[in-house]
Amino acid sequence: MDLFKFALGPYEFFAAILGGVPLVLAIFLLYNPATGVQDFAGLMQTSFSLQVLIALAFVSYLLGGLAQGVTWKFFLALCNMFDRDLHYFSTEVLLARGEWLQGLAKDVDPKTLDFESRLVLLLHNKVGIPNKMNHLYSRVCSYLKENNRPSLVTADLYQATHIMYRNLSFGLLILSGVFLVNVFRVGAVSFEQVALFFGALVLAYIAFVRSASFKRWHSREVLLGFYFAACNERSP
Repeated sequence: MDLFKFALGPYEFFAAILGGVPLVLAIFLLYNPATGVQDFAGLMQTSFSLQVLIALAFVSYLLGGLAQGVTWKFFLALCNMFDRDLHYFSTEVLLARGEWLQGLAKDVDPKTLDFESRLVLLLHNKVGIPNKMNHLYSRVCSYLKENNRPSLVTADLYQATHIMYRNLSFGLLILSGVFLVNVFRVGAVSFEQVALFFGALVLAYIAFVRSASFKRWHSREVLLGFYFAACNERSP
């Protein structure tokens, strides 16, 4: 268990580096516009050394970390645009189910309820149900630290991967814009440049889809990990 806990730090470190790579490439291409892949490869060979790569990896890590607030808002905007649900259970469902359960008799047998109702009942009894999902996850994660650490580690891995793909999606969208700007700066349009522009857009969307999946898996792991830990705590 301790091995997983200590491995999470390096995992988040490399996830932040990978998430910042498209932003580093976008900045590099703004200062060094290339007309194609061959020109870009030539610039890479002449401009980069081991020391420069190490410095760029550090810059990529900083960009991947500093841009998280912006990429989160960007991610939420894309979720609204493409009608993507982030949560295993939405806030409205949890609150509505909680109000319904409070209206039932206190001596109701939990075994007669469906899974969602039992989960909401346990949440209400163990941590309470606030009006915001991030507050709920904070409470549940604190509970998992004491009662179900394996689920918390798995959820953290999902969250780190979600952030990496979220940053990649944002960076690739910026990179596609740089490709488009460089077409006008160079003054020549080619099939390769158009392919790079649309390819970056497609990859940005794919990274967004993966990011949304990992965010939902994080939500599922947190809630289900809490459910089974709370059930084991109640059992004799």
